Amino acid sequence: MQLLLIRHAQSSNNRLEGHPEYLQGRLADPPLTRLGHQQAQWLAEWAAGDEVGRRVTHLYTSLMTRAVQTAAPLASALGLEVHGLTEAYECGGLTTGPAGGFTPVAGRPHASLLQDCPALRWPETLQGQPWDGGAEPWDAARFAARAAQVVAKLQATADRAEVVALVTHHDFAQYLLADLLGLPHDVTRTFRLQNTGTALLELGPDDGRLRTPLWFNRTGHLPPEALTG
Repeated sequence: MQLLLIRHAQSSNNRLEGHPEYLQGRLADPPLTRLGHQQAQWLAEWAAGDEVGRRVTHLYTSLMTRAVQTAAPLASALGLEVHGLTEAYECGGLTTGPAGGFTPVAGRPHASLLQDCPALRWPETLQGQPWDGGAEPWDAARFAARAAQVVAKLQATADRAEVVALVTHHDFAQYLLADLLGLPHDVTRTFRLQNTGTALLELGPDDGRLRTPLWFNRTGHLPPEALTG
């Protein structure tokens, strides 16, 4: 089985990073920017015409808005359902951020997210209820444990999947890649992934450990002026 990790497209928070108004303008669950939606469309067009993309049989996404919006055109282009994965959210979960005292924020309900991604299938574990947003302490060991859970869930599809794709987030992807590579979990920002950048990994048949890293941070579907993150 191959695993295609995808970072979400540019969000409104990404666009504000480094600007003085970041704390005032930051949103707990930011949507994609206009450029972000275009990046997601370019990603979908690449996948529909690429040998790896056409072999994706299972598509998963974090339940954060920016990830679901990124997955929507990909699902449409590949003719796939999108399975929400509660554990695949960004490190820290949904909170108001430093200006709001890191107050937990709940995720959007299924009916609301369906407006962005009609192909989204809700996790059975939520029993139709909204996702709680996953607010959590900033703790590398906690993130690593959650990454191991995600890898185990994805690996469980190995007997019926050719390529599994997951739309996730930059910092959490570091822990996913560390788990797959058998590296220490204090590797934040070791593996750069730009917005809609992809990483492709060949997984072993038994324990899901990495056999061969095929690529990291591939962004060839984007024109140079559209590279962000």
